[in-house]
Amino acid sequence: MFRSSLRATALAAVAAAGVVASPAVAQAQPPEPMSAAARWSLVAGMGHFVYDEPGTAGHRIWFGVQAVTATDGSTHGHFLYRHELPDGSLVGQGRADVTCLKVTGNVAVFTAIVPEGQGTVKNHGYYVKIIDGGSGPDQIVDAQAQNGTERPPTHCLDPETDLPPGNPQRPRYPILIGGYAVHGAE
Repeated sequence: MFRSSLRATALAAVAAAGVVASPAVAQAQPPEPMSAAARWSLVAGMGHFVYDEPGTAGHRIWFGVQAVTATDGSTHGHFLYRHELPDGSLVGQGRADVTCLKVTGNVAVFTAIVPEGQGTVKNHGYYVKIIDGGSGPDQIVDAQAQNGTERPPTHCLDPETDLPPGNPQRPRYPILIGGYAVHGAE
């Protein structure tokens, strides 16, 4: 029930955003056989997972995202993060701007960059892959760039396949609480 209401809410938000964001474009385009929502790519939801990697085993992570890519390729959205130690102590939390979103089937890959001056890290980027599990659990893969001398890349990087050579393969984590809706343009 949560997943279906989340999908309906996300699709309604996308349809509304399309009307508000670009009414002239919507009116100028000839009717297409697909629905208005099918012309957009989106990812929306909030999920919790727990790292099991050496040095971060038991760290609890919450990621929230609401992002849309229009047919013209423009992406808009926000990403929220919270990182807790196993005892519940806060390591960090904040928000980032989604700069890129690509959806293929039930998989969303997006990039979110922390704005300058927000938070304690400099030049911080999140590279996230969400696999919408349908009626099963969703899965998530993430990688981060932080404290570099330059702004991190803003284009989409798949954390499973686009990591620089020498970095370990990133694991997929099941979403334990919450979930995500992924919808791709057709």
